[in-house]
Amino acid sequence: MNPVPARVVENRRECERTRVLRLEPEEEVRWLPGQFLMLGIPGVDEKPMAFSGGDERELVLTVEVVGPFTRRCARLRPGDWVWVRGPYGRPFEPVGRRAAVVAGGTGVAPLVPLARWLRERGIRVHGILGGPHRDRLPRRRELERFSDEFYLTTEDGSAGRKGYPTDVLEGLLRDGRVDAVYACGPEAMLARVVELARRFRVPCQVSVVRYVKCGEGVCGSCALGRGLLVCRDGPVFWAEELEGTEFGRVRRGASGLPEDEERPRS
Repeated sequence: MNPVPARVVENRRECERTRVLRLEPEEEVRWLPGQFLMLGIPGVDEKPMAFSGGDERELVLTVEVVGPFTRRCARLRPGDWVWVRGPYGRPFEPVGRRAAVVAGGTGVAPLVPLARWLRERGIRVHGILGGPHRDRLPRRRELERFSDEFYLTTEDGSAGRKGYPTDVLEGLLRDGRVDAVYACGPEAMLARVVELARRFRVPCQVSVVRYVKCGEGVCGSCALGRGLLVCRDGPVFWAEELEGTEFGRVRRGASGLPEDEERPRS
């Protein structure tokens, strides 16, 4: 896909290590919750970002500031120009009438538009957001707004319930209050979500975060095993599709090799 120039409209601090970008592309970009785009800064690099709100004329991105590219994103100002290409990937496929939407940290990014999409279609949303502490709960207000019931967890107990999003999910599943699960966040959390959904026999879709370079299924850096690539076959997968893959067991680095096989740079 050809890059489309986009003007930065807003760049605000959301919480610790997280910014929210609002962009106006020169051409319409039509997307669905769960898909992603490649965001490029001229002369710097490009990285994958989940669509996190807006519409075809205004794009919202949730950026976790963790490295050189995202630090450069944090310095963008209104009026600056970037480029976007996409959409890429497979979106969520809503099922059921009572949904649990489970977000870990900046994994909330694709789940905010999903929760809104579900609510607009009459599906009851149980929104769950977790983070390490009270200032690492991105997009909290938006996810709460699009949830019929909203639950907050922090690992240190500084906001909401002390614990993890999966603790809340387990209770909802045990009580029979949801009939579908959607999740995005750290892979260890997603593996637990899949385990719980399997135990309670509830359909489950997770958006898997892996190292994506090209976005078009060419480089192989986001391989999951069994021939699956996150950028081409995901990022959203049904739980059953992940059985027998590296999901939850092996992480790959920038080279595409498992992290324990990568040579340290000299």
